[in-house]
Amino acid sequence: GEKGFDPLGITDALDVYLVREAELKHGRVCMLATIGWIATDLGVRFPGAQFQNVSTVEAHDKMVELGLMGPFLATVAVYEVYGGGLIFEGWE
Repeated sequence: GEKGFDPLGITDALDVYLVREAELKHGRVCMLATIGWIATDLGVRFPGAQFQNVSTVEAHDKMVELGLMGPFLATVAVYEVYGGGLIFEGWE
């Protein structure tokens, strides 16, 4: 059937439903990242001394240095696994 705009032929290898879900998720993550970048540049910070006086560019390195990136990525992984389960449950 009609798959819409797909110049690379990705939907020949993957189901349109999965590609659409991935595109929506990536778009939402990009929007949140943009808001986070702008908010940090405007001076918005999480409470706690370790989050103060950190620039937008230094924020990633500071999280790694403090050991906060591992739990953050684990949380994201849990949401990804749960979301993947919902996609395949709805696919049936």
